[in-house]
Amino acid sequence: MENGKFMNLVIDIHEKKVKIILLRNGKEEDVLEFTEANNLSEKLLLSIAEILEKNNLKPKDIVNMELKSNLTDSFTTYRIGKVIADTFNWSNGFLFQ
Repeated sequence: MENGKFMNLVIDIHEKKVKIILLRNGKEEDVLEFTEANNLSEKLLLSIAEILEKNNLKPKDIVNMELKSNLTDSFTTYRIGKVIADTFNWSNGFLFQ
């Protein structure tokens, strides 16, 4: 948590559009967007690192990562986003207990 401010990341996947939204105290601080072209597993982690670096943040500064999507869990794109968000949240909680 940076200076007492709650930082969250939202992975927003709708159709082929992917947004990584940085929220500071619930308000949109920054957005990184790209089109998913069957390469989400290659682009998502790099894009998360990019938005963190751009905002001078480290993973430990993020309180929570969330996935929002209009896709069902039968889509690989959805599952990739879900695994990344869940793994981030698990490791964040595990490291700071």
